[in-house]
Amino acid sequence: MKIDANSQALSKILTMESREYYHIPPYQRPYSWRNEQIDQLFKDIREESIGYYIGNILVTKHETDTDLVSTIYEVIDGQQRLTTLSLFLLALWQIAGDKKDADIPNQEQSLASDMHHDIGRRLLVHRNDPASTRLQLLDDDAQIYKELIRAVNEHEEPRVKKNRVFVKRYNHILELLTDADTFPDVFALYDFYDRLINVTILQIEAASIGDAFNIFSSLNSKGLPLTLVDLLKSEFLGMGSEHGNAQESMLETQWETLARTFAGSNADDDVDTTAFTQFFLNNYDAFESTTRSSVTKGKALNLYQTVIRKKRNNARLNGTAYLREMIQRARVYVNIIQLSDESCNNSLLENATVRQLLADLKQLESTQTYPLLLFLFVKANELELDAERMTMILSALVTFYVRRNIAEYPKSSNIRAKIIGTIRAIYADDTALLRGDDIVRTIVHTLKDISRNDEDFGKEILQRPIYDQNAKTTRFVLIDLEHALEKRNQVRLGTKERPVDLNDVRTNGKPRWTIEHILPEGTPPEHWQQMIAPGHPEDAENIKDDYTHRIGNLTLTAYNENMHQKPFADLEHPATQEDTHYNLSKRDYKDNGEYVGMRSQLQINTSIPQPGERIEDKTSWTIDDIKRRSEWFRDEMLKRYRFPDVD
Repeated sequence: MKIDANSQALSKILTMESREYYHIPPYQRPYSWRNEQIDQLFKDIREESIGYYIGNILVTKHETDTDLVSTIYEVIDGQQRLTTLSLFLLALWQIAGDKKDADIPNQEQSLASDMHHDIGRRLLVHRNDPASTRLQLLDDDAQIYKELIRAVNEHEEPRVKKNRVFVKRYNHILELLTDADTFPDVFALYDFYDRLINVTILQIEAASIGDAFNIFSSLNSKGLPLTLVDLLKSEFLGMGSEHGNAQESMLETQWETLARTFAGSNADDDVDTTAFTQFFLNNYDAFESTTRSSVTKGKALNLYQTVIRKKRNNARLNGTAYLREMIQRARVYVNIIQLSDESCNNSLLENATVRQLLADLKQLESTQTYPLLLFLFVKANELELDAERMTMILSALVTFYVRRNIAEYPKSSNIRAKIIGTIRAIYADDTALLRGDDIVRTIVHTLKDISRNDEDFGKEILQRPIYDQNAKTTRFVLIDLEHALEKRNQVRLGTKERPVDLNDVRTNGKPRWTIEHILPEGTPPEHWQQMIAPGHPEDAENIKDDYTHRIGNLTLTAYNENMHQKPFADLEHPATQEDTHYNLSKRDYKDNGEYVGMRSQLQINTSIPQPGERIEDKTSWTIDDIKRRSEWFRDEMLKRYRFPDVD
């Protein structure tokens, strides 16, 4: 088996001087990265050292008799990453094209012009032919990709459907690169471009597709790579090398205790290496760093080596003392991220309200806050933070993340720096600069200042397809609002004998209650076409795409898989009191004699009929209904997700 492996910069793979194409073969899946993966790659490129290694691509040469002067590589592995890198370049090309003709200083204009010229040659083999894309994607993705390139090349609006996944991901990348805080000028943009084209990729070339698949199977099935945790273990255990076998043995025992903190309660459970790694990064940002920058995995080892060297030279804080400190912090951390509820001698983490708010934050994917939370819980006594104050801080964070995840503002890449900056404002040089209520005020005001105000948040609720952009947050909001409305209206879902838990999970671990689209997803059948576009069924698809995922069209049900595209109501065959089971419409769906569709007892379903109208009399579900109900949700969410009044 012949294998060639070359480590090279992206600039050499998408080189301007060659006729090399990278072809995605038809057996591959379409582009499927989500915003979270794009954000992580963006963060790594910006924050890691230049020349950062981002992974492998596995290729084999595709022989052709029609084009003897070109080289065509079939991409067996790595197409998602390669596509994302190309989309970053395309977005930079578009921005640079706007900047080079903008009213900005000559030096910035010149830099934008150079960048625009270079990127065009990297993305296209023939500079003036938008069809000659160096990256050749699958048919559907390729059509959109070529149209985006054509539009950028000709300074026109692309003729694409904005609801397509490929377009959404490109627009997300555009938003990242046009953020004025991150890129205030062309110099900052060019710095990112320079980092982007210098990321290191290992290109592995196999002689045949058979060899390539053997390599792919081997890369993905044999062993585990050396991790940051493995390297740090060596450094920590090295702290005892100068003090004899007894201390070395003690350090090994302590390290094992630290590692087992990130395993389940069963002694046979594996250590969660991802959580263990994130603990080290969050611990450094919270306690060891003095800057607002977030440590990266690439830099963490060297930085911890410096920390460990200082601890080793400090007689008061020798190796065993530092590891004991890390064990205690780790026990707090696993409680914060809800990986474990093992006792950590922290009364705040035993408070039911605090634990519920931490569970809420986990659902809202608030990982950027973990350095702050770790810091606050570890130092709670010194900072004079009791349960009431901590509850107010956590409530403010929940409000912030609901607003952030719906409005998609601020960008994820900007939140962590603000969070770490808050730690520095609270504590510096081993001294608490703020305590008690002052800490609460500082955190709440920081979150409020970087969040959308009420007016803008309200507009985002009405306009955003929030289910499509963040299904987890959407489900959290629906359940959270339902619980709040039940409490406010003093009603109970279910009965005392048969209570209903909206967070219940099935035996397979999946939630029993899921999101139901009243106007269904997919190609609308005739009865829905007539309802949302009467007289113009040809417009129904586009109308549906604009409104299906808005919050006014959503509810909760434990029967999602049964409703699909059923009509809202079946007027010819409505349910009767005698029906134990009924499945002809979403409105009247029944199971075991109870209404479980739109007529269920959910408080959020009381907004489905118009004011003064009964749900059993409502016979249609239109775009106007979705707009009206979205306004109802907006009003309820503005009441529910308000920042605490700390003044």
